[in-house]
Amino acid sequence: MFEFHDLAELALNREGESWGNLGYWQIATDYSDACRALALLLGKQAGLDRQSVVFDAGFGCGDQLLLWLQHFRVAQVQGANLSYSQTSYATAKLANAGFPAAANAIVRADINDPEVWNAAVERSSHVLALDCAYHFPNRVEFFALARKHLAPAGRLALTDFMLSDQHRIGSFAHRLLRWMLKRSHIEEANIVRREIYLRQLQETGFSDIRIIDISEHVMPGFARAIQKLCQKNPSADVGKRIGWSGLIKYRLTSRFLEWAYRRSILRYCVISATKLD
Repeated sequence: MFEFHDLAELALNREGESWGNLGYWQIATDYSDACRALALLLGKQAGLDRQSVVFDAGFGCGDQLLLWLQHFRVAQVQGANLSYSQTSYATAKLANAGFPAAANAIVRADINDPEVWNAAVERSSHVLALDCAYHFPNRVEFFALARKHLAPAGRLALTDFMLSDQHRIGSFAHRLLRWMLKRSHIEEANIVRREIYLRQLQETGFSDIRIIDISEHVMPGFARAIQKLCQKNPSADVGKRIGWSGLIKYRLTSRFLEWAYRRSILRYCVISATKLD
């Protein structure tokens, strides 16, 4: 069965790791390290601690779940992921690492399905979405579901794309952006300017909203990493490791992100907000 979100990222990682995000490249030079750095940044912005009950919306292959449990030592994790292959991989990863309760608390499901949230073991102190919310069918609906699920004064934290204030709607660059969004399984309605993003959070019941632009440490770094991978290895070798569809996806994504950053079309931000009661 074809899945857009599959296990192709395994070939980008060091042995034993299975991260799958754009990474935070301020210091890191290795893909696995950069991905872990982005997750650490999100966890710190969310304010995770030993009392935290985390709902991870889009947990990938499970590395970030282990980070919440082992580095931040949160009390509990639960979550949902649309990918069958990634959910299966993450479940095994948690079980093998000695976290059977966490392994049983993650499910394969659409994050925009209210039943996913209703079935959660308990209300969470934190809802996290690491480098995935732009892929959700409806991000505003996700905000509303997250707020409903969160405990009083609960925190929402995510990393996400926004449309740059300098970008001109209707331009040739915008038409190209729309084409790329469609190919990347991203709803155009999810890519909005900072002002609109802020208003969407406020209108769905969040306050104390903080948006930090980290584009310079994410977009060009990921592009360089993929370009370096392809330069160091013959295309045939990379294609065998990642799969030809994966190779095309990553090369196209890296070039697009480099272009979108250089032309000030997209910005990449870390966002945190508190449930307003």
